[in-house]
Amino acid sequence: MVKFNFFLIFVILMTFASSLDGLKCHQCGGAEKIPKFAKTALSKLNITVDSLFGDCKKTSGSDMCTNGTFCIKRAKVYQIGYSGVNLKWTSYTKGCAALREDNLGVPSNQCYELGEVSNNTNGYTAKRVDCYCNKDFCNSSQGPFSTIIMTVLLVLVKISM
Repeated sequence: MVKFNFFLIFVILMTFASSLDGLKCHQCGGAEKIPKFAKTALSKLNITVDSLFGDCKKTSGSDMCTNGTFCIKRAKVYQIGYSGVNLKWTSYTKGCAALREDNLGVPSNQCYELGEVSNNTNGYTAKRVDCYCNKDFCNSSQGPFSTIIMTVLLVLVKISM
């Protein structure tokens, strides 16, 4: 009986201690590699590329945050037509969040498409997508949504066999 009580107290203490640790999320910004000719075109059109910061592969120091209840990965998808060539690239920022920035609501484990901005003068569009998740470092490049898609595909393959 004493061993069971010790075990029960240990489990309760571990649960409490783990809840004191904040959710750990990547905190950085990055982008797909933009070809040099595309950077030249963007410069001529006075379009700036989002600044990059941090190391999105690290899990310590200033490259992570613990001050939220969700991890967020905000992607901006840009598309531009220039001299008969269509360019498309994505930049992103990762960090911690407690509320959705667009409506101050509580996010759930999903992505929210927040509209498209068009600039007819320069001929480009930018679409923003915010994805939220609530497991440590779930805002890495392999987010929870790619895992869900892979799981669905595996189930469909098993069903068809």
